[in-house]
Amino acid sequence: MEFSKAVRKDILAVIALVLAMAAIPFAIGFERYYLLILSTATVFAIYVVAWNIIGGYAGQLDLAAFVYSSLGGIVAARLMVYYGITPWIGMFAGAGVAAALAAIIGYPTFRFGIKEVWYALLTASLVVIVREIMHMPEFLGSLDYRLPWKYMGWYWLRFPTYEQLYWVLVAVLGATMLINVWISNSKIGYYLKAIREDELAAEALGVDVRKYKLIALVTYAAILGFAGYLHISLNGVYTYKNFDSAQSIAVAIMGIIGGLGSIAGAFTSAITLKIVGEYLRSSFGAVIPGLHLLIYGILLIVVGIFKPEGLASVIEWFKKKVGWGGEG
Repeated sequence: MEFSKAVRKDILAVIALVLAMAAIPFAIGFERYYLLILSTATVFAIYVVAWNIIGGYAGQLDLAAFVYSSLGGIVAARLMVYYGITPWIGMFAGAGVAAALAAIIGYPTFRFGIKEVWYALLTASLVVIVREIMHMPEFLGSLDYRLPWKYMGWYWLRFPTYEQLYWVLVAVLGATMLINVWISNSKIGYYLKAIREDELAAEALGVDVRKYKLIALVTYAAILGFAGYLHISLNGVYTYKNFDSAQSIAVAIMGIIGGLGSIAGAFTSAITLKIVGEYLRSSFGAVIPGLHLLIYGILLIVVGIFKPEGLASVIEWFKKKVGWGGEG
């Protein structure tokens, strides 16, 4: 694909963002607490920007993010602990397993025309089903599995401090954003956006709706499956509880608030909401449990009333003011 001027600007913007984020640990003096919050927010930014492929471009309200991320992460973690396989390989294996599950679920789902609210319900139920399967004694049971401390260093992607893992997360976020830029400006992206706007019209024009929705789903799942180990490494533990319905819904909410199809909106929404949510939970969680969820609800109402296009409309207005073109 020959890059247009606008696409080149978007690529430069992603590179500049990655470099700016990589410099933040120096600016905050490598403070562990703030780095933990920032790393957690970056994980969610990866998830939400990846969700933008299926939810923003293809218009499918997928609520199964933590099925794919947790499954991929646990595969990589188990390969490391039981077979001594580095996560640099295990994360690709996790991505493959997550993508395979997405294909197994997505093919009959799209083949039989399940969409809109029924697709949302199906993906939400998938989280519950996989969670209960993993809760069985033959799989994870009720135990919490901690990553052994003997696995430390770049080879194992585990560190005694947060900055190294944070830099890896920033790199993965940058790659995820570049994948979004490529899809958005490719034939696949144009077809997905047509499907989002009017699926029947797109099909009438000759677009293979099932094929391109499946491509979007598998791509999104593979990214989450790849990044899942980094999330587990950040927490140092995994359990059947990783298959979390509430967190999966939160990813979709962040994507909606950011604006469907907007890379910048997805990133801004995820980083802002997660940082604010983590700070409020740590500061007021014992006093006002669920405060961050209340904020999500209020934001959805406010955005729905005043900015139904999401943060994307605000970002596009700002970009026009400063003379920055581009699609993202």
